[in-house]
Amino acid sequence: ADSFIAFSYPPDTFLLTEQAKVQGLNPKAMYLGIGTALPAYGQKFGADLEGVMGLGGVDYGSPVIQSYFKRHKDLTGYEPDRFTAPLVWVSLQMLQQSIERVGKVDRAAVTQELRNGSFETIFGTVKLQNQILRDLFYVGQWQNGEYYGVAPISKKGATPIVMPKPAWKKS
Repeated sequence: ADSFIAFSYPPDTFLLTEQAKVQGLNPKAMYLGIGTALPAYGQKFGADLEGVMGLGGVDYGSPVIQSYFKRHKDLTGYEPDRFTAPLVWVSLQMLQQSIERVGKVDRAAVTQELRNGSFETIFGTVKLQNQILRDLFYVGQWQNGEYYGVAPISKKGATPIVMPKPAWKKS
């Protein structure tokens, strides 16, 4: 197969990766679901993950993202994943700024501010579109031991996609 796509959850993401290696399945493009952005996934498979794609990703070169990763590790003792943890932090930044602008915890007013406001976050300036945060990386890829946001390619901070995915290392 030239491509392998699985909308998997973490246990299956790990299993599918292991089985692809065992079976020698080396597609040009490999996209797996939730779990690809986890540090544990990177630690388990190491350099073998080069070119594997999945959900999310971040502008890994951003000093703001690097600062967030450092603060997260300093506080918790472990690395955050490369998509959902930063996304949760962004939503908390948006909520904090909305409450500060409204001046009190007024649910209706804070909700309105979230709908209409722009917010300075670790993802840069963000604004909801029809109550959805759309300016995200939808695809990430493991490159040189890190998980980068690669698509949409037009998004600021996008890293060029590695294609084809390198073959698995011999174990």
